[in-house]
Amino acid sequence: MCDINVFVIKNGGEEKVLENVDLIEEVADGMRLVNIFGEERKLKAKMIRFDNSAKRMIFQPL
Repeated sequence: MCDINVFVIKNGGEEKVLENVDLIEEVADGMRLVNIFGEERKLKAKMIRFDNSAKRMIFQPL
């Protein structure tokens, strides 16, 4: 599967926010994530790293 797992930096580590993310879009108050099952999360964060090989995207809270 080519879907991405999204993490947020928290307390010096990384916390998984959502698995199998298929859509990421910028919205007025941050980022909107939607996975292949229709689950949706909104983050007040900016993307700092995308690693396609590891299927990981890392965000930093604003």
